[in-house]
Amino acid sequence: MRNMPLRKMLQDFYDEFKGWYYDRKTAEAVICLESLVANFFRGIRVIDPMWLVNLLKKDVECLFFNKIWYLEENKVQAMQYQKIINVCYGKDIYSRNYWKTSWRDFERIEFLREEKRLDRIIKKIEEATFLASLKLPNRSSETDQTPIPSEEKKTVRLTKFFDASLNKKKWWLKKGRFERRENREKQRHKKRKR
Repeated sequence: MRNMPLRKMLQDFYDEFKGWYYDRKTAEAVICLESLVANFFRGIRVIDPMWLVNLLKKDVECLFFNKIWYLEENKVQAMQYQKIINVCYGKDIYSRNYWKTSWRDFERIEFLREEKRLDRIIKKIEEATFLASLKLPNRSSETDQTPIPSEEKKTVRLTKFFDASLNKKKWWLKKGRFERRENREKQRHKKRKR
């Protein structure tokens, strides 16, 4: 989609424009117009701020230079309309303004952005490796990571024969479990004698 589907708005009203305000009762912006032929007022009611994108360039300029009128309690809601007009005026967005770029141009832009990101990442890696190669005075010296047996208190506990090798499994099935039963019975006899 090249153009956003929006509601049709009355255009070329900049000659009749008198002002615009935020109506708190209906929660919409009202653009006030005075007819040049007959002396009567009419209004354009805008519910969604995005509808303002569908105005002509002169209408956008007219709304940009004449700020929206609002009560202080409705400032947040009214500024949504004003911000859309500010963006339309700043970025030159208006009705009948067709995009002149093709999809290939968008792909080129994305490719260039990716290249810039990669360049930044490579620079950061180079800086990190350069800083790591420097021997700074505050940097701690390299440590020897060999384990000291007296300080190592971890003992590997085998749960039956699941963690052991094949030789350990065979030993457990033939001798280990019977020896364990005999040792337990000996301990029970000692406790009974006491």
